[in-house]
Parts: sequence; C-alpha cells; structure tokens
Amino acid sequence: MLIGFLALTFGISLLSFACIVAIPAAQTPENAAGLPFWLVMVWGPSLAAILISAQNGQLPALLLHSIEFSTVPPVVWILVLSPLLMLLMLRPFAPEQRRPVGPGVIAAMVGLNLILGPLGEELGWRGIMQADLNPRIGWLSASLLIGVVWLIWHLPLWTIDTPHSQIALPLFAAHCLLYAVIIGAAYTLSGGSILPAILIHLTVNLASNFATFAGFRDPNAWFKASLWPYLALAAGAVALVYAHLGQFGLWPQP
Repeated sequence: MLIGFLALTFGISLLSFACIVAIPAAQTPENAAGLPFWLVMVWGPSLAAILISAQNGQLPALLLHSIEFSTVPPVVWILVLSPLLMLLMLRPFAPEQRRPVGPGVIAAMVGLNLILGPLGEELGWRGIMQADLNPRIGWLSASLLIGVVWLIWHLPLWTIDTPHSQIALPLFAAHCLLYAVIIGAAYTLSGGSILPAILIHLTVNLASNFATFAGFRDPNAWFKASLWPYLALAAGAVALVYAHLGQFGLWPQP
C-alpha cells in the first residue's frame, strides 16, 4: 500500500506541476487559471490517501481520524500552539520594522494556508505513511523518513518562481525534518488522530507567513532565527513521547 500511495501522490502532484510549468497563466495560485492546478498539486498526498482508502474500504476510518478529538492529550495542544508562541518570542529580534495586519488578512491567511497545505497533505503523510510505518520502524524513524519524502515532494517548487524558491534549500530541508518530528510526535501521542497534525502544519505555515509582518521580511531571516527553537521543540516532542509512551521511536515496539 505504501509504494502505491507514494506513486499516486507523486504522480498526481507532478502531473499538476507539469501543467503549471506549461501554462504561463497557471504559474500562480492567485488567479482562476492557476488555482485548480495548484490545488490538485498540493492535494496530491490527501487525494492519494482518499483513493487508496476508498479502494480498501477504509475511507470512513481515515476521515474519522482527521477529526478525532477525544484521543488528543492536553500536552499536544501545546505543540499545536508552539509555532505561534515561538513567533511572539522571536518578534523582538526581527531585523526590520513590524507592519500591521488586519483581521481580514488574518482570516484569509488562515483559510488559504489550511486549504493549500495541511488539508491537502496530512491525510496522506500521517493518515497513510505514519500509520503504516510507526509499528514497523518506530515513530521517530517513520517521522524522519516522512520528512525526507516531504522534502523531495516540495523540490519542484525551487524550479519556478515561488515563495519556497526564496528560501535557502538547506534551511528548508532542516525545517522539514524538524516539522516532521514534531508532527509525528503529536500524531503518536494522540493515538493516531490526524487532527493535531493538520493543526500543527497550519500553525507552522501561519508562523512563517506572519513572520513577514513581524519584521522577518526575508524568509531566510525567519527560517534562520527559528531553526534552533524548532530543534529544541522537536527534542521536547521526542522527550514527551518517551515520557508518555516509553517509546524512543528509532525501532519498532516489541
């Protein structure tokens, strides 16, 4: 199932990306010509997960896990909020002046980031990959492997003019692995609920977007400033899983 999921994910996303490259008007999601292609590209992992789960008769369970609230322990909500708290703590060290951001812009950013991000990805990365790999290789090994796949999946965005292409690739790679560990820990602590994964993915993206208003106008300034805090957060997430479940996560549980 895992190989089929990856093949379908990359097939959907790369086909959509090829259309974006071939159609000049589609090279931004900010117009009617580009938005459908960008949506399909970004939704590659979740679309693949939905198709495979439907074929296996597991789609209701997958969708239920995406809204499962009761299995999420309180400590996981700290992980969910941590990226935004991190931005507040780092804001005094921003190299440039802050800019005001109104409620309308905030609402639009939340909506766009939710649709063009976690909803399109986490049913696949966590609902299929993490669920399959956790019992086989341990949650931390699974998270790091997902981080590598996640990075590779993003790489085409560095071949065209996108916000991602403005970020130094080594910096983005490091962040990708750290995000994957934090999200994987939240998923594992929550008994397989995908909801915290969706929300952490959202707050990570929002923190990066809001950083431009907080004075980190150069994306690399934010990615550099937040690298060590995210490393500390990832280490704390590993410690939380060990404290709560007794799993270090680099090998399968006996």
